[in-house]
Amino acid sequence: MSDCHPHCPEQWVAYRGSCYFFSKEKKDWFSSQKFCRAQGAHLLVISDTSEMNLFNNIQTGCFWIGLRNRTGSGWIWEDDSMFSVTKVLSNSAVQHCVVLMKDHLQASSCEFSAPWICEKSLR
Repeated sequence: MSDCHPHCPEQWVAYRGSCYFFSKEKKDWFSSQKFCRAQGAHLLVISDTSEMNLFNNIQTGCFWIGLRNRTGSGWIWEDDSMFSVTKVLSNSAVQHCVVLMKDHLQASSCEFSAPWICEKSLR
């Protein structure tokens, strides 16, 4: 019997046409990215302030998201869109990847181990 309602995989959360996965384990940024891609997803791309507010409200701690500083081109999302939501706090020039904190985005070394959020379209 075919299912006529699109749904997210088990343990994924549906919101506004996307599915989100919050990891329990911790990996570095590139391993997190690889995990999401293996699920047919990508690290979280926050496209507008309402999505930003949603994540600020539901998450605690820090999570890798799909935003990093590619040399010379500034902060770029996983889907190659330019970053425009808010500012990234950075303490150092070697911090090229971004974690989502409770109320801001924080640059971090990409080797840091953190949980992550994957995102994919609902279909």
